Amino acid sequence: MMITAATPLLNVAEINRSIGFYRFLGFEVVARTLSDQDDEPVWAMLEAGDAGAKIRLMLAAHGGVSHEERRMRPSFAGLVWYLECNDVDVMFDALNDAGFKPEPVTELEDGTHQFFIRDPDGYKIAVTEPTGYAVG
Repeated sequence: MMITAATPLLNVAEINRSIGFYRFLGFEVVARTLSDQDDEPVWAMLEAGDAGAKIRLMLAAHGGVSHEERRMRPSFAGLVWYLECNDVDVMFDALNDAGFKPEPVTELEDGTHQFFIRDPDGYKIAVTEPTGYAVG
């Protein structure tokens, strides 16, 4: 028996706003649950990739915990989600042009290009374009 996939669940303030952000990273909504009270989404499943390599992400309404309160939690501050793409510069430009303010692209010792960005709820995301994995 082995694990075949991992899907993070992020608690967010506004699911529709977060969906808009993650669309820039190539995700699309594949399922959602709406509130009985106001037809606003309370949960959404997003996917990116092709049939051979699907990446999933779940978003859930956080139930009133503010963005600032979550930033103070150690577990919140410790999360960095690494996403690989095939063109970091194009992804950086798209996010920057949309006003999301990514940090500058840097090159690591192994030749990997990457940048960091925070989603609308403050979750830190590293977008990388690896050149290969170091063998040690």
